Amino acid sequence: MITLPRLLNSALLLGTLAATTAFGQTTYCPKKFDVLERDKRDGYEFVSRELENLFCTNKFEGEYFKIVYAREDEAISFNHKDKDLIKKAANVYYHLTIARNFWMKNVKSEFVGKLPQLVIRLDITNAYSSARHFKNEEQEKNYNNAWSIPEGQTPRFAKEQKKWNKEIWFSPMKKIEARDLVESDGSNPIHESLKVVKDPIVSFNQNRLIFSSLLMVRNNTLNSSSLLDLAIKSVGPIAVMYALLEVTKHMDHWFMDKYYFVDTAMVPEIIYHEFAHIAMSDTMKTVHSVPVIEGMADYFAARIAERRRMYQKMKNISSNRSKDIKNKSNYHPYLEGAWNATSDFTLSLLWKGKMEFDAANEKRAKKGQAPLVNYDDLIYQTHFHLDENSDIANDLTGALIKSCEEKCASLRSGVNTLHQTFEAKGLN
Repeated sequence: MITLPRLLNSALLLGTLAATTAFGQTTYCPKKFDVLERDKRDGYEFVSRELENLFCTNKFEGEYFKIVYAREDEAISFNHKDKDLIKKAANVYYHLTIARNFWMKNVKSEFVGKLPQLVIRLDITNAYSSARHFKNEEQEKNYNNAWSIPEGQTPRFAKEQKKWNKEIWFSPMKKIEARDLVESDGSNPIHESLKVVKDPIVSFNQNRLIFSSLLMVRNNTLNSSSLLDLAIKSVGPIAVMYALLEVTKHMDHWFMDKYYFVDTAMVPEIIYHEFAHIAMSDTMKTVHSVPVIEGMADYFAARIAERRRMYQKMKNISSNRSKDIKNKSNYHPYLEGAWNATSDFTLSLLWKGKMEFDAANEKRAKKGQAPLVNYDDLIYQTHFHLDENSDIANDLTGALIKSCEEKCASLRSGVNTLHQTFEAKGLN
């Protein structure tokens, strides 16, 4: 028997469905939330911004993104009891929308346009498992991190069959003693400065020892006393230099904050970086952290953020070390190691290329000529020639030249501009 209240409820349900689907098209209910924005200085502020493409469900779920808590499947409610979780959800949704708009409008990526809805997991401490989706927390527990997850499914023999699409995970923030976390590798300013002056000092003293010895032999003044005096003057500075290098290599902790922490879901550049991984995951797998892949994602994150110092620390949110898009350091083979994936060399190399091509395009514009190339398009084209095994010196430089062959209006001018960039960064 159908009662009047049940009829009214059915009518309300049908009315809701009609409101959310008109002629087969989903309608959206945009809503404003406070989100974090960097200011022009080094700080930040919370401002009210509208979240676009939200479904009318009072949850952080829309056409392109679904924000969930940890391993849950349901989107986080606007009325969730954890206000900090709501703040993170709104911030991630807002900045992911900015990132997607950039990839659609500036890069015009067909791949991004065809991506299914991305699930975004907040405060997840599990590590990723290609076989089970989530690793047991007893095996590994994560904090202060963010990473992009490839699509996958459980093996056929698994009891519970499960599939998932690409996802982005943000682990919770946790203050950790920096000295317990970082192994000193000599990246402090004193050690880096000594490395710059090492070769000139060593070469000068080696040459002085050789030429002074030859001069003494020619003048017949070489004896044990004069040779000892010369050795002290020449070999001594060399020995002191190498000793200082060895000592300062272990001084990184002197230049670090006492604690390391980063609430990755609140840092705009990290959000842009992770979306860039997803946007280029058609050729570069997201589970590999190597300098080329990280540098490519850094470049597009920098383009969206429009900041020189990326990932710069923010009070109570992040003590993270920043990356300088205009870092002037030159190439060294040690930069190829996976342990240097967080270096800003690849980012600065790609940004140097942008500066060179911007200058070339400006000159061509004054002559009434078309741009040499859309540099963002060139970098995006480059990713088609790269994978998770690519290195900087051979693969990245070669891919940039190949992409210029495909995109540059003048191949000769474009390749010359690339070689100027390579030379400026020590890639001869």
